[in-house]
Amino acid sequence: MRLIFLLTFLCLSLFAHRLNLFTTYEEDNLFINAYFANGNGCQNCKITIKDENGNVIKNLFTDKKGEAILKLPKNNVTLIVDAKGGHIVTKKLTFHKATKKSNTKNIEEESKSKLQMENEKLKAEIKSLQAKLEAFNFLKTIFALLVIIGIFYILKRVKR
Repeated sequence: MRLIFLLTFLCLSLFAHRLNLFTTYEEDNLFINAYFANGNGCQNCKITIKDENGNVIKNLFTDKKGEAILKLPKNNVTLIVDAKGGHIVTKKLTFHKATKKSNTKNIEEESKSKLQMENEKLKAEIKSLQAKLEAFNFLKTIFALLVIIGIFYILKRVKR
């Protein structure tokens, strides 16, 4: 039984220092977040960006939060994060540059009008909830006064 417990404990601790990598790509900027399994950022970890042929495009380091931002000139890259001590993560990234279409403005206008309608609905709902809250506060005040009057009435009857 002790052996099973010991092996289970050792297996669970294997992932204690696992290095995780999260990337986001927006407007030609690559946002990199490297962190360990416990949530701590990978501080001053070396990041190497290579192209499709394996040529190094850029080397940089993460900040104290384990984050880095860079502008990517290429669409397909390999990202390597080295935290030293054998903690290395490799991730292949493929990006498709957005092409602008003539329908983009129409879609943006439609989504904008939908958002404005939803905004108006939410504002109306907020106003109705505020009115209900005011009414509820008024009822709470009346109830508190009735409780106080009831306590005085009970104390007056007990005193006699």
